Amino acid sequence: MTPEAVLDAVLEASRTRGIEWKEPVLLWGVLLVPAILLLAGLARATRARTRDLFRVPGTATRPRHGRWRRALAGAVTTIGIAGLAAAFARPTWTHPQPRDRATVVVVLDVSAAMRATDVAPSRIEAARRIVREALDAAPARLQVAGVAYGPTAYLVAPPTHDHGAVTAALQAVRTVTGAAPGDALAVAMAAIPTSGGGTAAGTDGAPARVPSAIVLIATGDATAGRPIEYATAALGEAHVPVHVVPVGPNGTVPTPGPNAVPAPFAPRALQAIARQTGGRTLDRPQSRDWREIFDAIPEDVVVEDLPEEVGHLVGGGALAAWVLGMATMVATARRVV
Repeated sequence: MTPEAVLDAVLEASRTRGIEWKEPVLLWGVLLVPAILLLAGLARATRARTRDLFRVPGTATRPRHGRWRRALAGAVTTIGIAGLAAAFARPTWTHPQPRDRATVVVVLDVSAAMRATDVAPSRIEAARRIVREALDAAPARLQVAGVAYGPTAYLVAPPTHDHGAVTAALQAVRTVTGAAPGDALAVAMAAIPTSGGGTAAGTDGAPARVPSAIVLIATGDATAGRPIEYATAALGEAHVPVHVVPVGPNGTVPTPGPNAVPAPFAPRALQAIARQTGGRTLDRPQSRDWREIFDAIPEDVVVEDLPEEVGHLVGGGALAAWVLGMATMVATARRVV
């Protein structure tokens, strides 16, 4: 049997147990184990021959205590070396894992109106702070996604349990001229996964969405895209509430100077979105507000076969075995080999 055939047989046997290798070529490193055993055997044979050559005739042979301990220490050490070699091949174990598919989509307005400084230090910086606070308060069970919009809307982060990745993606977007909140709500709805049952959510026979909510952080300005009424009607039928956070000055909107950049602010339009979809308007959201919103989202737990890289676990166990074997060998035989 060729070496390639041996490797293929090992990989096939691993697959039957749900184990894949991202770097299967590095499994050849396991061959270090028999090489080390061979070298250790040669070293011991050499020491035995040398001892016999210089032994004084008639002297008693010193009893060899702890032979089984040395053998055990050697076996543990070699297992550790083999495990380290296997860890470098990056094993991935596919096994059933529960996962909550309930989703929160954060929609961020990045239109030119967000450049205004009538909110300290600026509207966009205040909005970014709100994004961080909202996602920091989101329970780990929830999937989160990110949508940004200017004259067009786009998905910056698909639904994931890595909340930090969504926060970073939304922090990186830049402001542009134009605002299409209707398109943004449509993109946010499309990002929400459909339920496994695929039952109808509305009169149009569309598949039902998993339990979800949308957080809209915006000025309320709308200069492009589809009418907001179409998006809110679809969200209302799908039972997806939109919780809005108006970003703008409290009270009366100040009149801009002759050279100032226009900074529209339409909180009533945002309040209408929340009212029509069953959401809330959060003027100054606190941590408890976010917790109430997120805790109200039901669970949608499914069990899926998901791959999980376990090389770090294999490597940690192998390193511990190697250290234990070496320590036992030194304590028993007063030497490494």
